[in-house]
Amino acid sequence: MQIEALTSRKRPLLLLSSVGLIWSLLSLDSFSLIFLSLLSVSWLYYLLTGIALKRMDILRSISRTRLFTGESISIRYTLTGRYPIAIHAEALPTVRMKIGFVSTKSQRVIVKQNTLTVIEWIISFRSRGEKDISSLLISVKDPLGLFSYAVRYYLSEKVLVLPTVMEFETLPLRLRELSPGKRSDFKLMEDLTDFRGIREYHGEPLNRIHWKTSAKMGALYSREFGYTAVSRTRLYLHLNLTGEVFARDVWEKIRLSYEELSVRIAASFIRNVYLSHGRISLVTVGEDVKRIDGTGRDWIDFFEILSTVGGRDEGEELYKVLEQDLSSFDPSTTVVILSLYLGEEILPYLVRARSRACQVVVILLPFGIREPGRLPGRSYQMLPRAIENLKKRALLLEEERIVVRIVEDNQSLHEVLDEIQAR
Repeated sequence: MQIEALTSRKRPLLLLSSVGLIWSLLSLDSFSLIFLSLLSVSWLYYLLTGIALKRMDILRSISRTRLFTGESISIRYTLTGRYPIAIHAEALPTVRMKIGFVSTKSQRVIVKQNTLTVIEWIISFRSRGEKDISSLLISVKDPLGLFSYAVRYYLSEKVLVLPTVMEFETLPLRLRELSPGKRSDFKLMEDLTDFRGIREYHGEPLNRIHWKTSAKMGALYSREFGYTAVSRTRLYLHLNLTGEVFARDVWEKIRLSYEELSVRIAASFIRNVYLSHGRISLVTVGEDVKRIDGTGRDWIDFFEILSTVGGRDEGEELYKVLEQDLSSFDPSTTVVILSLYLGEEILPYLVRARSRACQVVVILLPFGIREPGRLPGRSYQMLPRAIENLKKRALLLEEERIVVRIVEDNQSLHEVLDEIQAR
């Protein structure tokens, strides 16, 4: 590691040196000479300490460069002195993030000539993103408090923290890649030789009812089969604050927490699709518009991209991006949209998207979700008028296979997805 910055504080030593010189000029005696001798030793120690810090060798090793939110990494430094003086110091790694720093505790260390000294920190991250661990701060203080050094050593190194996932069993991806020559929708999407189990009856043809189980349970249950083809999904992650928002100072704060939640949900969608051998592409509408095709990629590639995306309070509008992509939709495409706030301005574009795609699913998260494992409580949410109007039109939109769900603050993501899947 190289020295990025070196600063020293020696004001007390300078003041005492001034006092010693004045004393010796006014009265040169044995006491003043002893005082000057002590000051000379302090100055020598100050100079030697600076040279030792400049000649110190520092090596860094980390346990891994990719991890998920909440996981820990080990950062280990090996210090070796190259000058015949022992350095009593405190070491502190500096971890820079997009906003702020990661707080760590300093450790006391003694660095001697030609002796390896190892110090280690275990650090975990609560938020996704790129973390800069390039710097190490070494501070040295004179035992008498006459001077101090602060040296920042630098070697470029970054760690990428990936978003965590939410586990869920169902996804609103009913449409599959089309197979020509099939007349029945169920034959088109499902392999009748691949029996997966049973589920509650939701209006399927009568020949799909599992009569024996229905008789035992006292309710209708239908057979569930595996699919003969893979899903094709276009996922839109809208991170910006739409221009239809009025109380922007309030929603700008809400958007920050939504950003982290929506990235987790998008990551969970992508991982779930890959585990079910589906196909997915991602469009993020934030600080800039990114389009990521899933061809030849693994789900971890999407996670690396999602770890660094962010939105803006005034940025690209979703309907403009949707309008640009209309020509790429086909009857085998399922469009899924995650957003914080959408009004009626988006409606014509949803209808146009549905005219080209098989299905359009819109999930709005204005007030977050209920975390798994928590019981639902009383809701005090008040939806803005624009979202209320969109909610009222949701029933009419569903007739056109445009599903709009506004997640309430006491709803879990599982409940919303199960509701979409059962419609």
